[in-house]
Amino acid sequence: MRIERFDPLTDDNRLRACHRMAVRGQPADDPNVPAMPLEVFRAFWAYGFADHPAQAWLGSGDDGEPVGACLLELPVRDNRANGFGLVLVAPRARGRGHGTALLAHLAGQSARAGRKRLLSATRVGSPGEAFATATGGSMGMLDVRRTLRIDAGTRELAARLRAEAAPYAAGYELRCWAGSTPDDLAGGVCAVHTALGDAPHDVAFEPPGWDPARLAEVEERRVAGGFRWYSAAAIEAGSGEVAALTQVNVHPAQPDWGEQAITAVTRRHRGHRLGLLVKAAMLELLTGREPALTTIVTYNADSNEHMVAINERLGYRVSDYFRFWEHDTEAARRLG
Repeated sequence: MRIERFDPLTDDNRLRACHRMAVRGQPADDPNVPAMPLEVFRAFWAYGFADHPAQAWLGSGDDGEPVGACLLELPVRDNRANGFGLVLVAPRARGRGHGTALLAHLAGQSARAGRKRLLSATRVGSPGEAFATATGGSMGMLDVRRTLRIDAGTRELAARLRAEAAPYAAGYELRCWAGSTPDDLAGGVCAVHTALGDAPHDVAFEPPGWDPARLAEVEERRVAGGFRWYSAAAIEAGSGEVAALTQVNVHPAQPDWGEQAITAVTRRHRGHRLGLLVKAAMLELLTGREPALTTIVTYNADSNEHMVAINERLGYRVSDYFRFWEHDTEAARRLG
């Protein structure tokens, strides 16, 4: 197999080949959610899943036809011992060693960048889980995906839960906005992002620290990827401190599908039902601003009981379980 790096923003043919493989593999790999439209797929493959530099690679067989692909992120601000990898193999080409070769390639790239571990995630029960086990992956934390169906009763439920939380949140004000963070809230939003490090996470993952420069870069990537996003924050009335934040992303190529991003409350402000308050306010905001939205997806660690309880009250239901995996880069590169 020949493995070549390409630019998802400029090499449309190779990107489309990767997208076709992902769509055709969806029924086996991740059947409970729709496949990404091409433009959403392009955004993730071009800009990564955070603010990490991403490398996209396409693998071709002896006949020149695409048989697999892989994506690699190498963080530069934190997680300097980790690479984050994704391996994709065309359904017709599975079971022939292509996935192992792509994994070894990612491990080699990661090792050359000084990374000790290659981290990934697979849906429980999927072919990816069997592949991770067969290639020597070490099992990590369990994550749960839940989905919320938006219907005629959603706004009424959100208003009722927001009113329920309000007495506990006396002394806090709600502030909602679309798009980039207002300048006066940037520092506070960064503090809430950093507070997310308290949430359960895989032992090999280093929770990132945030500053306004990092926040601006992440938001610039969202804009470049074509996303719309919305924020709801709880602000302490006396200090003006941002105490809680939730955000949801929507892409115009898939306007019926929303992706829950951060929901977090800083340590000093916990115990006031601010998580419920901001998430209920977000649903009220979205039902007004995104009329085509029918589903929101969220991911939580299986052990994150507080956030899981909030999501279940809002109507989220379990879709799938995902397992984090860790490959030693030196061991994985020898597979190839």
